[in-house]
Amino acid sequence: MSPQAGVVLMEEIAPRLRSAIPQCVRKIGCEDDDELLQDGMAMAAQMLDGLEQRGKQVTPGNVAYYTILHLKSGRRSYSGGRTDVMGSSTQLDHSAMVLSLEEEVGYGHMRVVKERMAEELREYLGDQAIADALRVPGWKGNILVDKEKMACRAGRRRR
Repeated sequence: MSPQAGVVLMEEIAPRLRSAIPQCVRKIGCEDDDELLQDGMAMAAQMLDGLEQRGKQVTPGNVAYYTILHLKSGRRSYSGGRTDVMGSSTQLDHSAMVLSLEEEVGYGHMRVVKERMAEELREYLGDQAIADALRVPGWKGNILVDKEKMACRAGRRRR
């Protein structure tokens, strides 16, 4: 990055980020405004460097605007992916939840989930759905009867 781009970053983009981040960007986990400002500065520097290498010119306001949009969507200077459970993007999407390893797993909670699933299944398929699913199918019963008959015949022959 050229010295001129560094001056633009520090004198024009940084103050915009500093004033906008506390009001616009939702913090995830233990993030704070200073950390988000540092991430934003790193992202803005990457943008400026890339634009400079391609010979493009933009206003500092545009760089600050797009940096804030990236921060709001959960992107950070170190990662923009949504595959990391600890990542801010994943947390913003509510597609994963970070829990303490010392937190007890509630078997009472599992029972509630199981009962709720059974109730939804009954509502969707009817009251007999679970009983029908647990019943041995007729074709399987016929096979078992045939096997039992063959076992009895084999036992008689041995005598």
